[in-house]
Amino acid sequence: MSSAKEYEIIQHSDMKHLEVFLVEMTSRSPHSHDDLEIGMLLEGSLTLHLERETFLLQKGEIYLINRHQVHSFARTTSENLILAFQIHTEFYKNINYALEFLHFESNIIHSGRLHGIILESLRECADCYFSSTPYHDLKCASIMLDVLFRLVQSTHCNVRTEKEFSSACRNAMRLNRMISFINEHYTGQISLRDIADLENISQYHASHFIKNALGVSFQEYLNQIRFAHALQLLQTTDLHILDICMETGFSSSRYLNQMFRKNFGCCAKEYLKAEKKPALPGASLPTGNIQKRYSIEQAQKYWIRQQSMS
Repeated sequence: MSSAKEYEIIQHSDMKHLEVFLVEMTSRSPHSHDDLEIGMLLEGSLTLHLERETFLLQKGEIYLINRHQVHSFARTTSENLILAFQIHTEFYKNINYALEFLHFESNIIHSGRLHGIILESLRECADCYFSSTPYHDLKCASIMLDVLFRLVQSTHCNVRTEKEFSSACRNAMRLNRMISFINEHYTGQISLRDIADLENISQYHASHFIKNALGVSFQEYLNQIRFAHALQLLQTTDLHILDICMETGFSSSRYLNQMFRKNFGCCAKEYLKAEKKPALPGASLPTGNIQKRYSIEQAQKYWIRQQSMS
């Protein structure tokens, strides 16, 4: 599980200001990025935590994530595959400057006429992006601009003021720093005061900020991170439970067992003995970063294979 800072730096490698990729998602902790993200689920199902809301995405559904909107992903019981489009603001703001502060209120497109149109357009854009056709970038750009036009015309969205956008950006960056600090120091005795001092704010402000952003308290999120690491060690090593507690910041096995009972309804030893291990509740906020992003060559092979089967 990575302890890297949770502000995602996106490299637009094949096309300027547009990145299209395939990714299998196991867990992605809360983070944000400067790009607008549009994604569709090609296979399986997936839990999307978006600020304080949780969505269970099914195959074929489309999600929209605004710039600097905090989000996280968690795998369900089935494997999944996402086709993701990350679009830098330079892609469209030169056409209409106000769109730099575009904000979609409706984040999920489940079904209906718009869903069908966007679905086909995203597939067509991927066809072009993963092809070697001359000037395929022009075709991709034209399709994606049409997608944005249809979304702006047909969904609940608004153009925020620069002040509103700057505030959202600052809040996202603050949360990224807090989460990064927790990820780096969870094995020690960290407290809410440490988080408050990091941002030069009061403990009261820090507490309410985390609760409003994640829907859980600082202590709950810290315990979830510790538990996720403890669970991984329990599953992959022969360490004694007391050693796992020391490795993951739990002061005693009592607190670790409390987390096991909360998540699985049993203690750590009972979990180990169970033939069929229970799954983590879908509502749990992801705390680790485990994903497999396809290379452009792997994505091209997958896409060609899918096209031949359709």
